[in-house]
Order: sequence, then C-alpha cells, then structure tokens
Amino acid sequence: MRVLLVVAPVRTHLLPIVPLAWALQAAGHQVLLCGEPLTVETARGAGLHTAEVAVRPGPAGPPKPSGKPAGGASPSNGSPGWQPDWDALAARWQARVGRVLDGYLALAREWRPDLIISDPVEFSGPIVAGALGIPAVVHRWGPDVLTTQAREPARRALKSLAEQAGSDGGLPDPALLLDPCPPSMRPEGAAPGEPVRFVPYNGPGGYPDWRPRGDGERVVCVSYSPRTVDELGVGGLAALARAFDGMDGVRALLTLSDAHAELLGPVPGNVEVVAPAPLSLLLDRCAAVVHHGGSGTGLTALATGLPQLVLPQALPALDVYAERITASGAGFAVDHGDQDDPARLRTALDTLLGDPRYAKDAQRCADEVRAMPLPSQLVPYLEELAGRS
Repeated sequence: MRVLLVVAPVRTHLLPIVPLAWALQAAGHQVLLCGEPLTVETARGAGLHTAEVAVRPGPAGPPKPSGKPAGGASPSNGSPGWQPDWDALAARWQARVGRVLDGYLALAREWRPDLIISDPVEFSGPIVAGALGIPAVVHRWGPDVLTTQAREPARRALKSLAEQAGSDGGLPDPALLLDPCPPSMRPEGAAPGEPVRFVPYNGPGGYPDWRPRGDGERVVCVSYSPRTVDELGVGGLAALARAFDGMDGVRALLTLSDAHAELLGPVPGNVEVVAPAPLSLLLDRCAAVVHHGGSGTGLTALATGLPQLVLPQALPALDVYAERITASGAGFAVDHGDQDDPARLRTALDTLLGDPRYAKDAQRCADEVRAMPLPSQLVPYLEELAGRS
C-alpha cells in the first residue's frame, strides 16, 4: 500500500512517527512525507522519501495555543479550569489549512495513497483523507489533552474548508488514533487510542565522544530542545548549571549548540557542555535527566528507565508532561517561579538523585513501555484498515 505522511512544520511532531514509517517501509509498503521545508528536511534526515507541499503566501507557523486562566487557575493546560483561546486557535487553523490544503490535495490525487498518517494538529491530513475517501490515522506525540479538547472547535472552524475540498461532512474523525503513552503517563480526559510503543528516535547524529570520569560518578543529562532555547534564551540553563556547583560525585552533561554555548557564560567544573547528539545514545551512561517538558525528550528518558526533573517552559503541552511525570512517580517538576533559583534547583536535584523511589518508578514505567506493541506489530492493522477503504 501507499502511505502518505502529512505532518505540521514542527520537527518534534514528526519524530515519534518515524519508527512507524520505517516499519511500514520494512514491510514492503511505500511511504511518502509531504510537507513544508522544515518537515521535509527532518524526514530526509530519517531516510524517508519526501515531497515539498506547495504553499500559498501568508503567515507561516503551526498552531500555537495561548492560555487564559479561568476561575483563578494558572495558565497551564494541566490546571483545572484552564482553556486555550479557541477563537485565536480557530483563526490560526483556518489560515494554516488554507495555505497548504490545495498543495496536499494535488499531491495526494497524483500519488493516490491508500492511507494518510498525520500528527494531531495537522488537520489537512484528515481533510485530504476525507476528500479521497481513504482512512486517516492520527499519531500522538506523547501525553496530550489539548488535541482531544480541540476536536470539536477544529471541526467547527474547518467545516467550510473541508467541504470545499470534497470531504463531505467537514473534518472527519480519524479511523485510528495511535497513542505512545505508557499507562502511567496517560492523561485523564484524553480520547482513548490504540497503544504503540514509543521507539526513541531523536534525529540523526553520531556516537557521543564523552566518557564518565571515574567509578561511581553519577551523570545527569540536561537537555532542552533547540527551539526552546531559541525562544527563551539560556538564562534558565545558566541558573541550572549553577545548581550543580559542589555536588560531590555528580556531573552534569548539558547539550547545547556552539552558538547557544557561547551565550551561557562560565559554568561550574562539574558541568560539561557538549554538542547535541541523539538523546538515546547520550542517556546510556546517565543516572537521570533534566529537561524542559518535551514529550520526545521525556519519553526517551522513560523508555531508558531514567528518573526525570522537569522544568516546564512556556507551552501548555509542557506543563501537561510535567503533571504526568509527577503522577507516574518517575520524576517531578519545578514550578515556573522557582526555575531561576539555583538553590531551589539544587534541592530538587538532591531529591531526585537521593530518593530511590524515583529510579524504581522510572524502571516500572520503562517496563510499561516495553510491554506496548512495537510499530511493526501495528502494520497488519494498518494494512487491514487500508483494505477496508
């Protein structure tokens, strides 16, 4: 069969889908990624075939929710009463889908896929599937509530565009929703999905050249996404680096590009700044992970069985991950207001490394990940799904 991947122009939205694409290719199926330049570049780095979508002129960028507290709740999707600004989101969805939908339709009609797989906020995928009369599959990136909440607002916002494209009834529901979250991480309120094992893929790269300095040294990997550092700067990382000062037998491995590392300034002697590398390779020799709340980073650490300290940044989805890792017992989060306080961060690090319950629960979560079906085990189901179209 032919499988078309339609993914929003955010690198981390494609990475969780890559192992499934590899599994489909290994089973003899044709897989083609159609998207904007950033998505195409990411897909090519993973060895996938690509086609760049034709885009109408207009404002660029994927949907980016902003929060407004309700009833005194903090502006976080993990807080009771929090709601995004649905009107603003609707306008962004309409603008984005209006820019790319014709390009996706033209490519799909030429290539004739049997199945379309998309991430939860690339609504063009299900619309194209509806127009062609083929099944749409949505692949989550991790713990997620927002896209379940967004289903009805998106249906209303995109009804006219979908019908104009030939999708009778507007935006269709996916025929299958794939969920890589292990049971301990699944948020309440999220629509149920078919479990699929999270197989870490963090992009291409080489084997890291750092080595532990001595027996018994505990290495803590500090990893923020490049996009997070681009948007928020290195101030929070500088405070975190200072928190490691004087921690006996503990070494921090902080991944930063050369450009960002130049802005960081001096760091304690037990903090080593290294170039980014595939996270799954870096974590082999680590005892714990500190990160920004991204699902790709967090689930990679979880699959490796490492406890996590989460410093969620300015996106609701990152707060959701922080809430779920705390609920799982495999780690905990530091509140936004304390993230620039080295003393508060030092206390959190001491707790994470000193309390064996976090490592124990992280191993339990890793066992949950290993018990989930591999992407290759989902291929026959997808074949059957495409055969029913």
